[in-house]
Amino acid sequence: MKCIAVDDEPLALKIISRYCDQAPSLRLMAAYTDPLEGLSAIRSMEPDLLFLDIRMPDISGIDLAGALKEDALIIFTTAHREYAVEGFELNVVDYLLKPFGFDRFLTACEKAEERLRRSLQQKPAAEQPAPSDMLIFKCNYRNIHLPFNDILYIEALDNYVKIVTASKTYVPTMTLKSILSLLPEQEFVRVHKSFVIPVARIKSYNREAVVTDSIETPVGRTFRKDFFERMNILKADR
Repeated sequence: MKCIAVDDEPLALKIISRYCDQAPSLRLMAAYTDPLEGLSAIRSMEPDLLFLDIRMPDISGIDLAGALKEDALIIFTTAHREYAVEGFELNVVDYLLKPFGFDRFLTACEKAEERLRRSLQQKPAAEQPAPSDMLIFKCNYRNIHLPFNDILYIEALDNYVKIVTASKTYVPTMTLKSILSLLPEQEFVRVHKSFVIPVARIKSYNREAVVTDSIETPVGRTFRKDFFERMNILKADR
């Protein structure tokens, strides 16, 4: 499970990080002492599990939890026992009272894993466009069916890729080369070692850069010849 921790105490985050390293089923994606930064990251990265302190400046862990989707998996970590009832009213997975040991931490995480497994099994299949019209991949333990027309651009991030749409960003564990094999060649073009863009969204270009309706990307020297050949073919067809 991919996790994010938010706690205004750096020592508490250090402990959670160490516990996550010891648990083979957990990967801590990020940790934040600022709850507002944490909220922004949670919304963009969509982790499976959250560790939230309760008493924090600017926004409490309870308020932060209330700002998230109802099915968010949350484990509260706090030194204040009096918040337990309010926490469980939010249907959180568990409530860890500081200081807690690794065994108690692991028990809470196993509850979260079981709840995630049940939710995936019970999730009804939604109506989707025809498979030939969409990119199918796995992200955060979920099977994603993304229409090709929704993609604004794709960016390489080491062993990950960032797939950007107007409403959402996905970060699956894939290489740019592997995701290119899933895209229709006539609809997408690689312009740089780190960028793939939809041909239909190109507004202008020169030898150095290409502008789409959402981003300006450099044209890599290695890909320049193929890119201009593609553009010349499109001009001739028109």
